[in-house]
Amino acid sequence: LSWGVRMAKTMRRYAQMSDEIEHLDVELSEILAEIRQEIEGLEWDAKKANLSRADKNKEVTRIKASLDKAKGVFQNFKVELRELGREELATYEPKARTHQAALDELLRNLNYAKTQIDKAELMGDRPPEESLDNKSAAELIEKAKQVQTQDAEAVSRMKQMVAQSEETGVETNIKLKTQTEQLKNIHVDVDTVQANMKAAEKILGQMSRRLATDKMVACVVILLLLGILGIIIVKIFGWDNTQTQGPYAYIIDCNLDIAQSYSECIDKAKGGN
Repeated sequence: LSWGVRMAKTMRRYAQMSDEIEHLDVELSEILAEIRQEIEGLEWDAKKANLSRADKNKEVTRIKASLDKAKGVFQNFKVELRELGREELATYEPKARTHQAALDELLRNLNYAKTQIDKAELMGDRPPEESLDNKSAAELIEKAKQVQTQDAEAVSRMKQMVAQSEETGVETNIKLKTQTEQLKNIHVDVDTVQANMKAAEKILGQMSRRLATDKMVACVVILLLLGILGIIIVKIFGWDNTQTQGPYAYIIDCNLDIAQSYSECIDKAKGGN
């Protein structure tokens, strides 16, 4: 029974995966078709062809965003593809290759369209060449002047673009130099920190040795104090005297307040009375 339940759950899970990847396949196909139509419209649609360069660039940016969305859907498609069984994999793996090829082709077409827009702007959007047959000398001269004027304008635009590129290159070079100097300063700071850490380690070692020496001195002082205290106690109780009573030799000084409670001092006091 449990085996049958597990099989039923597995079948339901594979069915859900199949539905999900089928939905992603349909969505991706629709997005790619829309992108292909929009890219072709940049060249063949009369309205889009007459747009200004700025509007065409906006259109390219919008198509690029749609292409990025398609890439995201395709990534989800590939994730779902890893979870499929052998039969479903044989069905959807060729579709994955087809979608990948379509994405690559659309990206190339979009880049080509962007290049054509930039080229048209650089050349000044010249009208198509008219036939020079049956033209008078004056008309040919005027036409040559117009071509020369357009060429001069194109050269002027090229010079402006080169100047802008040079300015951008100079600014980039300055930023790179600034970043290089910052990196050098960071290296110097790191070296300084390392030197400070080494100096701190030396100071800590010296302090540790001083602490060890101080501990030894403190131990000696404590031993001296204990010795002095022992001598004082011996003096107080008179243990350093040489009168023999029994196996030990000592004399109690009954003049001290601390010795008044001893029996010898009491007897001495009674005898004195």
